[in-house]
Amino acid sequence: MIHPHNPIMQRLGEMARLWQQNVGPEHRLVRWMLKPEESRMYEGFCRLEASPHGALDNLFVFFYTPFESAEKYSHALMRNWLQEYDENGEQRKVLAEAGVTGEWTVERFRRAVAGERYEECDALLLQMIRGYREWLGMPVSEFVLALLPKEMPSPAGFNLWLHRWMKQDLPDGVQLLLFDHVQGNYLGATFEEYREHSCTLLHDLRMERAVREIATAGAATDPQAAFRECLFEMGAAATAKDRPRLEDWGEKALVLGKKSGDDLLLATAYLSYAGMLFAFRAHEKIESLLDGGVIVCRRGIDQPIEAMRSLLLQYYAYRGSHCQLQRRRKEALDWFMRMGALAEDFGYWSQALSAYYKAFVFARYKHFHEQKAAAVGRAMALTERLSGDEIVTGEYPFMALAFVQMGDPEKDGLRLVVEEKMADVFGEGWRETVEELEKNYTRQKLRQVEAESMVEE
Repeated sequence: MIHPHNPIMQRLGEMARLWQQNVGPEHRLVRWMLKPEESRMYEGFCRLEASPHGALDNLFVFFYTPFESAEKYSHALMRNWLQEYDENGEQRKVLAEAGVTGEWTVERFRRAVAGERYEECDALLLQMIRGYREWLGMPVSEFVLALLPKEMPSPAGFNLWLHRWMKQDLPDGVQLLLFDHVQGNYLGATFEEYREHSCTLLHDLRMERAVREIATAGAATDPQAAFRECLFEMGAAATAKDRPRLEDWGEKALVLGKKSGDDLLLATAYLSYAGMLFAFRAHEKIESLLDGGVIVCRRGIDQPIEAMRSLLLQYYAYRGSHCQLQRRRKEALDWFMRMGALAEDFGYWSQALSAYYKAFVFARYKHFHEQKAAAVGRAMALTERLSGDEIVTGEYPFMALAFVQMGDPEKDGLRLVVEEKMADVFGEGWRETVEELEKNYTRQKLRQVEAESMVEE
C-alpha cells in the first residue's frame, strides 16, 4: 500500500513533479544528480514509476544490469530483459489483467543474445524497445529505459556507451534515465556534448530529516520512537558542542530506558550517552555510564538476551577507547584483548578476530612489541574456527602476514597451519597479495581505529 504522507513517498512525489516540470519530449538523456548515499531514492523513483502506482505517464523499464564494457552493454541489457520477461510471472499476470495477451515476439533478439553478436545489439536494443511498446499496445507512449548498474568499473567506458547510444537514429519518445553523483559529475561531459537533447535533474531530498521523521514517528506513545528522538537530539547537541543539551537528552534517554523495562534499550542508552561524551572528555561521567551499562548487559545475558552479548563487547571496546583517551595505553590494550577473549567465550570468532586486530594495530602504532605479538598469536589461534569467507573479508590476512614475518620458532606448528590456510584461500603468492592489499587497507583501518578509539593526541 502506498502511503502518500510517508516522508519517503513525499520526496518521491517531489521527484515526479520535478520530472514533469523539466523533462520534455526532446530530451533523450535524463539524469538524476544526487548524493551517492541517495542512490536508494533514485532506485525507489524508478521502481515506483515502473509499477502501476507511478505518478508519471511514461512507460518505465528499470534494470540493474552490471556494466562490463561499452561493446557488451547493450547485449547485457537485452539478455537481462529477456530473462526478466521469461521469469517474472507476476509482471506477466499484471499485464494480462490490463489486457495485454499473447506473446512478445523476441526470437530475433534471443538469437542475437545467444550468438553474442555484440556489434548488432546497440541497434537491436532500440528495436526491442519499439517491439515492446507495440506488444503493450502503446506504440507512441514515451518510454524510459532507467538504469542503475550494480557494477561500474569504468565511468569512461560507460560514457563511451552513451555516445554509441546517442549516435543512433533514436525512436521518438525514447529516453535513457541515469543516476550521477553530485560530487563526481561522471556523466557531465557527455550531457554537455548533447545538451540540446539532455536534461539534468537536481533536488535537495533532505534525507537526514526524512530519516528522523520516520524514526521518531509516534514518539509520544512508543518508547522506541521516543528513544530514537533522544539519540537524534543527542547527536545534534554533540555536533554543536553543546554539552548541557547533550546531557539533558542523555538523561532523558536513561529515564526512558528504565521506565520501558527493556534492558536492551537501557543498555543502548548508557552506551550511546557515554560515547557522545567522549568529545567532551567527561571522564568521570563516562566511567559512571559505562559501569551502569555493563551491569545491565550482564543482567540481560543471564536472562538470557542474545543481543546483550554483542552489546557487552561494544562496552569493552568503549572501555579500551576511554583508556586511550586518558593515555592509559596498557589498560586500553588489556580491554581490547579482554574483548577478544570474551568474544571467543561467546563463540563469536570473527568479532574476536576484530578485537585482536584492534589491539594489534594500536600496539604496533605505539611500538608495544610484546603486546603486538600477543594479539597476533591469539588471532592466529582462531585459524581453524574461521570460514574461508571470514578470512577473505576480515582482518585475518594482515595478521597472518605479521605472524609469519615474526618467525617465532616456538610457534612453527601454528605457522605451518596459517601458511597452508592462506595458500588455500589466496594461492601460493599470498604474501605479495596481502602486502598489496595492506598498503591501502591498513592505512584506512588505522585512521578508523584512531577515530573510533579517540587515540590521544
